[in-house]
Amino acid sequence: MFNRITFTWLCIFLGICLMPLSAAALDEKAKLNQLKPKARKIFTEFIKQARKQFPKHKIIIAETYRTQDRQDKLFKKGSSTTTVRVSMHTKRLAADIYFIEDKKILAYEKAPYLELGELGESFGLRWGGRWSVPFDPGHYEVIQ
Repeated sequence: MFNRITFTWLCIFLGICLMPLSAAALDEKAKLNQLKPKARKIFTEFIKQARKQFPKHKIIIAETYRTQDRQDKLFKKGSSTTTVRVSMHTKRLAADIYFIEDKKILAYEKAPYLELGELGESFGLRWGGRWSVPFDPGHYEVIQ
């Protein structure tokens, strides 16, 4: 089962739990602009709808485009969610989206990730919460 300890290690591997929320909010548009046009449009609408559907939760885009160098480092480090050398992040077709509380990513069982995942799927996105290995409930990608 995915628990708080697993999620904490996931955050450490991804390096996003310590990111200040102000930085996340300030560069959300820049992160969306790093995506390919089709992906940018889908993710913009998805986030807009998610914030309407979950008004009591703060939702952030932690990462969209990832350089191949960063992907390689995560892969070599053995990140629990980075299991491939070339990802949809490097292709500008993916985003990591999380619920935040007290400047920390909420654990899977503490936030409505299943409902958010289903919403993402209704926009035609593939959701990492459906995967068993790696289980990645914050990951969404455009299906090509």
